Amino acid sequence: MATYKAEFLAHYYEGRIRPRQAYAMGLIANWARIASHVPMLANFLTHAPVLGRAAKLAAGISQKREIPSFARQTFRDWFTRRKSLVMRRPRVLLWTDTFNNYFLPQTAEAAVWVLEDAGCEVAIPDRQFCCGRPLYDYGMLPMAKRWLEKILDGIGPEIDAGTPVVFLEPSCAAVFRDEMMSLFPNHARARRLSQQAFLSDEYLSRIGYRPHRLERRAIVHGHCHQKALV
Repeated sequence: MATYKAEFLAHYYEGRIRPRQAYAMGLIANWARIASHVPMLANFLTHAPVLGRAAKLAAGISQKREIPSFARQTFRDWFTRRKSLVMRRPRVLLWTDTFNNYFLPQTAEAAVWVLEDAGCEVAIPDRQFCCGRPLYDYGMLPMAKRWLEKILDGIGPEIDAGTPVVFLEPSCAAVFRDEMMSLFPNHARARRLSQQAFLSDEYLSRIGYRPHRLERRAIVHGHCHQKALV
């Protein structure tokens, strides 16, 4: 159904102006990159009583919702400033998705500690990429394909070296297992990447990692893409 929706919207809006929320949320990676340079100002503009309502109206967001706050420091900034560790094996490439990089860096930071505890050397892409998931939701398929082409070139050496790519966001991982292969059915590097894409729990299970036991109760909300494709 998601594929049908994306294909329909791509044809329906060809040569037309899309609803404003398509540009606000479909291009969230671009807006987040800009806001990350002035996160406090961006948070003020999106959360102040009058300005916040205006921002939601401009973006086509319900007034009942709260716009997420931008982190004061992105995950990429945190990662590049921390002390480098001894080279280890296996080496993994942690995918710095838009939301964990700009909004919830503490999640990605925790993933680094866990992967290192599992004995991995953690690397990240040389530059910030977006998988393009929001673009599919609004049928912006030509742009999504261009973004994927940049990813395949940008992390090409890691793909060719067989480096596992670890994802924290199931919808991002689904792009590289599903949509990418529909857009690049005969692309050798795309096929290799689809086979090297793992969710964090999948990869940790694959290498036999046994986490420290915590005597706590936890509620886990399964992700729709994870249920459908993993």
